[in-house]
Amino acid sequence: MNQQEDRDDFQETTPIGTVYVDGAAVENGEVDLNTAVTHLKGIESTLKYYLGKDNPDLVGRKYSIDARVRSGSLVTDIVGIAFATGVSVGLSSYAKTAGEQLAKNDVGSKTSADLVKNAMSNAKSTIKIAKHFGFMLAGKNFKHNEAEAISAEEIVLKNASGETITVTKEELERYRNTPKNQLRDMMSILTRGTALYFNDKPIGGKDAIPPDAEVVSFKEKKVFDDRDEKYEEKIIFPELTQDMRVTLEGELTRANGRSNTLGISYENRILTCIPTDTATIKELRTMLMDKVRIDAIVERRSTVKDAVGQLKKPKLRIIYAERIEDGEDQTSLFDNQ
Repeated sequence: MNQQEDRDDFQETTPIGTVYVDGAAVENGEVDLNTAVTHLKGIESTLKYYLGKDNPDLVGRKYSIDARVRSGSLVTDIVGIAFATGVSVGLSSYAKTAGEQLAKNDVGSKTSADLVKNAMSNAKSTIKIAKHFGFMLAGKNFKHNEAEAISAEEIVLKNASGETITVTKEELERYRNTPKNQLRDMMSILTRGTALYFNDKPIGGKDAIPPDAEVVSFKEKKVFDDRDEKYEEKIIFPELTQDMRVTLEGELTRANGRSNTLGISYENRILTCIPTDTATIKELRTMLMDKVRIDAIVERRSTVKDAVGQLKKPKLRIIYAERIEDGEDQTSLFDNQ
């Protein structure tokens, strides 16, 4: 990703879109360098992915995303495409007028600004749908009650909480075909108290964020990152045996309406929790990222057909859950009953 340098002959231009990060991770413009580099490379990777999908002519061509990073919070303004020839062809100072079509460097009948604008719009709609469902679909099919066509081009999507949004067929297919971790690096900068605003239009500042910008909170970071779900190589918490009733304290970190499961952070591990009739996922979602105390039954039997033996990491069937208020004395982590 090219960053435009300050210079006497530089004429600042209106960006095509903005990725605006604000909060604890970038307070006063101070940010971990490695984290910032991963985030910026993630922006470039995401936009190049959607650029390549919509514009096969770009595949194989050497180019980078032309951007301008503002001071203060970590704000990245996307301004165009920089090809290997050294000519920046977007809404940069090299273009005579905003949106001018540069015949030598543009693709087909579209300007490079058009291409980047479309890529940002495509990423934005994918973020919107992923947040709505609470996960990236990665090519899987929807359940019959999750998607309903209301016209030839529009579809209503319903999540596990009964909330609905309306999207186009094209937006839905794009979401379905986006790799599960495609947006992971861009979201890697999110920590507690930090939010990322993504828009295919300029964001002027914290007090001027357009209402249609997609905001991703720290709570929603795991929607785009499945690294906590990787296969375990050894038995985790062997003391938690089948059908044991336990009381555990931890932090609810994620909820997946599609699989009807949650995750609880316990002793630096994420354990899958399965709601029951007495503790539904809709109720438990209100406690996300809070410290909780759960009463649960341990499940170590594999549900895979013909599987033999126990799960390497236990699952918990939640009977009851309550939020732990600040200052409340915490009980022992295990309470066998």
